[in-house]
Amino acid sequence: MNFDHALLNAGSKKIIMKLLVVVSFMMLMMGVLSIRLVNLQTRPIIHTFEQKEGRGDLDLVRLWKGEWSKAGFYPKILTIADAKKHPYFKEMEDIVRPIFGDSYDAMNFYRWLAMASVGGGWMSECDTFPTNFPMDEGFNLPQGGILSSYETHVPALLSGTAEEWTRVSRLIIDAIPRIEGPKREMHILQALKDEGNSNVHFLSKFNVQVGLVYKSPHQVDCEKMGAGRAVHMAHPYMDKAFAKRLFPIEITGPGPAKDYRADAVSKFMDDWRYQCGGSNKLNLL
Repeated sequence: MNFDHALLNAGSKKIIMKLLVVVSFMMLMMGVLSIRLVNLQTRPIIHTFEQKEGRGDLDLVRLWKGEWSKAGFYPKILTIADAKKHPYFKEMEDIVRPIFGDSYDAMNFYRWLAMASVGGGWMSECDTFPTNFPMDEGFNLPQGGILSSYETHVPALLSGTAEEWTRVSRLIIDAIPRIEGPKREMHILQALKDEGNSNVHFLSKFNVQVGLVYKSPHQVDCEKMGAGRAVHMAHPYMDKAFAKRLFPIEITGPGPAKDYRADAVSKFMDDWRYQCGGSNKLNLL
């Protein structure tokens, strides 16, 4: 009897220990989920859109995520799957596909619907990085949520409500037949800007600085970098900096400067923080 009782006690202890392990694991997972929810609730979201395979710069996307995270944002990457959730997708596709197929240019149209389908908000190109971004505007969209472009008609940084992303996407598609010449997204935005009746806020380009903002080799122009919400590092801006001998890294391979964009931008952002003190502070929870 004593032997059976001892076995029973041992078995009970094992069950209790297993229960404790399960409970501890559940509490840990709840904690992880809780932290994630807190991050989503207390950080504004910044979106970008993943283009077709083969076009993306994975190092640049990683840098984009890191820089926006440092600035206090929750970076989120949208895809064509998000765009397809929008009821207007098929109608847009019927117009865009005959012109652009499944190319990079086609994806630039679909991303408007991707933004609408996730509830609107902020979107930037994956080569646009935060500098002096007003954090309150991360949650409270400027201009009352009306679709706004912060580098005039260049869609490097955009904001608007879901309804505005849908409204302007229709304006863009409706404009395709009447636009002469190139019918890419940026050209159509320029046409809407020139027409002046789209109710889109095309803001001064000084809201977004462009390129590697050095005033001499390795010397950041802190005055320029003190203005604007972000800095846009498009391919042409890289080539321009290289031509002016302002490229911050040594190129060891045969490719053009734009092939080393991620490394160059990373070095510039570090130089900016070290020389100018940066602006948006590390807001990780």
